[in-house]
Amino acid sequence: RLGHILTLAGNEVRLKILYLIKEETELCVCDLSDMLEMSIPAVSQHLRKLKDAQVLKSRKAGQTVFYSLRQEHLEIIKPLFQHITNKTVSQ
Repeated sequence: RLGHILTLAGNEVRLKILYLIKEETELCVCDLSDMLEMSIPAVSQHLRKLKDAQVLKSRKAGQTVFYSLRQEHLEIIKPLFQHITNKTVSQ
């Protein structure tokens, strides 16, 4: 399970998605699409993989689906976020 989660987070786009969701608590596909400057279908594919692996959970409010991190996986992926933060600061 750990290996599968790390494999998913090893993709740069999915790692950014996880980081953004952690920072904002929850986000919808539209928000992520704007933040990542990617199409909604492209972001949706990444979200589906993360949700299928049970790294993310979702809740629906009207027509909008919001995604958030499952707490049980946060400790596994939190150290990866430090790499993003350090990389951003050093650039």
